[in-house]
Amino acid sequence: MKLKLETVNKFLSLTAALIGIAIVTVTITAFAVAKGNPKKNYRHADPDPKTVTNMNKGKEDAVDAFTDFSQIRIQTRVESEKEEPAVVVVSPWFSYPAGDKALFEELSQKERQIKSIFINYFSSFTAKELLSKGEYSVKEELLEKINSQLVMGKVRSLYFNDYIFID
Repeated sequence: MKLKLETVNKFLSLTAALIGIAIVTVTITAFAVAKGNPKKNYRHADPDPKTVTNMNKGKEDAVDAFTDFSQIRIQTRVESEKEEPAVVVVSPWFSYPAGDKALFEELSQKERQIKSIFINYFSSFTAKELLSKGEYSVKEELLEKINSQLVMGKVRSLYFNDYIFID
């Protein structure tokens, strides 16, 4: 009876060791070979308004920052009724030529209109489409739409303090 108990203990120990080795091997393989890249959807933050305005201060192409927009939350389009829309959270701000008071006033007056440009843009795409476009393309398209509505000047750049997709 004693011999059988030792054999069973050895067998169980060997089985536990093999399971442990298998778990470690699969985990290492998954991280090394898997298509999933943890940094794939990591966003590099845009500089803050103060940094951008200080970069060219005193130069010919100096800029000011228009930061009057608060956080905007927008539901994306869905492809089917079974799907739930994602929510995009953006906190936009613009750089414009320094000292251009007329443009600043126009941006202030058209704040609602510009906000509706963001809402219409993001709600016309699915989250998958927006992610495949990439943040840079989204900003370029939005900048073009915003500048087409401005009369007193043009916004130079569009930045996002927040650019988050919530599923």
